Amino acid sequence: MLAAYGFGLFALPPYRECSRGSWRLIRHLPSLADGYVSPTVMEADRHVLYQGRTPWMSTGLMERESHAYHVHAARGAVVVAGLGLAMYAYAVAAKANVERVIVIEISEDVIELMRRAARWDYWPSSRKMLILQADARAPSTAAAVADALDGRRPDYLFADIWRRCDDLRAPAEMAAMVGMLNPALAGWWGQELAVARLARTRSPGAAGADAVTPAALDACFRELGVPVPVTPGYAAFCRDVMAMNEAGAPVGIGSPGLRRLWRGLTGRASER
Repeated sequence: MLAAYGFGLFALPPYRECSRGSWRLIRHLPSLADGYVSPTVMEADRHVLYQGRTPWMSTGLMERESHAYHVHAARGAVVVAGLGLAMYAYAVAAKANVERVIVIEISEDVIELMRRAARWDYWPSSRKMLILQADARAPSTAAAVADALDGRRPDYLFADIWRRCDDLRAPAEMAAMVGMLNPALAGWWGQELAVARLARTRSPGAAGADAVTPAALDACFRELGVPVPVTPGYAAFCRDVMAMNEAGAPVGIGSPGLRRLWRGLTGRASER
């Protein structure tokens, strides 16, 4: 990924299986798993966060590839909407150019579960972190974030509060969070799929990936109201994400067709 796009994968915190309330973290046995831009692979180790029987997040290749750009882009004062598995907070807090990490998480159970499962009190970078129990979409949260940053404008806002990567609510809810928190730069989980598809609809004369140009992506982010700098490498990433996840692709090893077939056979259709 680093050679192709200018950013790559990141280290994960050490996990242990835990439960709290309706939430639990489970380590899965080796199994086939999807990438975000990579073909289907056999993963030897994947932790999955469940609420009841519903999977919310995993440490699999798809998740790491889909978070990679946002880890790369984070700098200065970073605000994270959604704690999840704490892997994003762990990765950005470890960066030398990140000074502060404010995590907004609505669920007390998730906070306490990940305190034990990811053991963030023992991270070398834990001094940079602050967890706020709040709804990232609530207008009152902006004041709490401003207090936590002593009035400083966030340098990067990353939101991952949706269970599905292609949640149709995400662009508008992200834009609303940008309006409340006023970050210098921002991004949300799964934005590549949303914006690449939007760019394609805005360029009906271009075929497929040809419509996903840096200029087209930049125009789409501006239209959505989310400040994202688009480099040639990032545009290539968006094109490859769209191609890997296209609905009409033929079934083949690593193709989206096989990915959908595998999800259906294994009951992973709802897993992120």
